Amino acid sequence: MSESLPPELPPEGPSGLPPELPLVVDEEDLKAKRSKRTFWQKLGGEGLAISVIIHLILIVIALFWVISTWTDSAKKEPDSFSTGSGGGAAGERAKQFKTRLQPKNPKSTAKTPNRISSKNANATIALPDLPTTSMASLNTGLMGGGQSKGFGGGSGGGIGSGMGIGRGNGKNFVSLFGSKLGTNGLVGTFYDIKQTSSRKPTPATPGSAEGIGAYREVVREFFAGGWTVSKFSGYYKSPDSLIAGQIFVPSRPATEGPAAFGVEKEVKPSRWVAHYKGTVEVPQSLPFRFVGSGDDWLLVRWDRKVALDDGYEHFLVPDGNYKDFKQVVKKDFYIDRKPGSLNRLACGPWINATKGSKVPIEIIFGETPGGVSDVYLAIEVAKSGNRVKGEYEGEGTLKLFRVNNEPLPDEIKKPGRGLTIDMDADGWIFRTVRESASR
Repeated sequence: MSESLPPELPPEGPSGLPPELPLVVDEEDLKAKRSKRTFWQKLGGEGLAISVIIHLILIVIALFWVISTWTDSAKKEPDSFSTGSGGGAAGERAKQFKTRLQPKNPKSTAKTPNRISSKNANATIALPDLPTTSMASLNTGLMGGGQSKGFGGGSGGGIGSGMGIGRGNGKNFVSLFGSKLGTNGLVGTFYDIKQTSSRKPTPATPGSAEGIGAYREVVREFFAGGWTVSKFSGYYKSPDSLIAGQIFVPSRPATEGPAAFGVEKEVKPSRWVAHYKGTVEVPQSLPFRFVGSGDDWLLVRWDRKVALDDGYEHFLVPDGNYKDFKQVVKKDFYIDRKPGSLNRLACGPWINATKGSKVPIEIIFGETPGGVSDVYLAIEVAKSGNRVKGEYEGEGTLKLFRVNNEPLPDEIKKPGRGLTIDMDADGWIFRTVRESASR
């Protein structure tokens, strides 16, 4: 019986493994598959699509990070504030400070003011009642940033969003008659004698035969009543007061008086009065005297005594006899004559006051017919405290009467008319102080 032989195996290769079988490729089938591929597949679209998707994801992540970072940097500190930096849109860009304002409870800051009264039964000073303000308006102002003509605002910065003190774009309006924002200076109020407080014509209205006479009579009643401002209570009064560091207005149109107080639309440039008052500290113990004049008139009251009365009109001292000081004064400082203007500044009586003493002062001037107006107020200092033949000898030069050392307007620095005045007045600045209610 023969044994069955196993099928013949292919010969072994070099490694002992069977040799590779030949690869049979169907070329027709391969061509058919290639012909069925799309144009997108031929360009390698699958890989490109994956790459595009990955890049889009990275771009979205980057945009989200950039927007988040920009938003955080654009946020403002809610309690930060800006400086005025020149004020208004016309000034430099306001700087942002990191100082944080501590929020306050408006109820704790809105207190009912006490009525100021005099403790002296013989005092002639009369203080008006303080205005009453509702809690609602105080809370609104405190929480809303202030919409009144308070601290500068607008694009000029400051606390609040109001227009700022004075006129235009958050600027503090400063005129020769004073500014609407300040703490050191004489407080000035403007009155129009031609109309009542309700804007009705008075006998002083221009055009009437007795108009100027009626105006002068009202001014005389003010002086006869002890310089009491209640004598002007029935006449039109400027809504805002001005703070002045000096009373020195070189010759200019009388329209600038009402314009400085912001009432040029309500007041014609005649028959008006500007009244300034305050308490000042005497800078030196040497004798001094006021020197000045006004178009149309100017009066100064020092410690409730008339210390100067001069101009085209005189109301209390027409002959230079200052009875309150027991002095008759005839001296003038002459200046160049100019058409329609005064050609000299008159001297008042010598005043002795101790350095550091605090003295009330009032300055009042006005314009009668209109046209051109000016007012000048300076001082002359004595060379020493010794009298020569019963009279103090003055330095012979003038110093601007000042109650603060703030920068002066250019019109004051160069007043013209041949005036030579020490405008800095170093050592002779009568700084304003708080007025004592009991004085």
